[in-house]
Amino acid sequence: MQKNNFFFGFLLGIIVPMIGIFFFYLFKFMPDNLSFTDFLFLVKSNQFMIPKIISLGLLATIPLITFYKNRKLHSTLKGIFVAIMLYGIVAVLYKFNML
Repeated sequence: MQKNNFFFGFLLGIIVPMIGIFFFYLFKFMPDNLSFTDFLFLVKSNQFMIPKIISLGLLATIPLITFYKNRKLHSTLKGIFVAIMLYGIVAVLYKFNML
């Protein structure tokens, strides 16, 4: 997967944080026998948790950034960066109750 393409990077930047959020659910809430739909309802009803969960999901992009930076695939890296910035903007908007 060494495709050097902005759209591919953007797609990775959107999908990988979602996977990170799912792993957060697996390690934090699944041991308490909370289903994924209950987790989504919990997040929806407690909107103060959304920026925190987004931030934890963005931690999953660190290995992705390192991988593409070390291989000098800069177009893909730009797409990943744009997706991360979109997630960051959404997190800030939720943090200050603008969404």
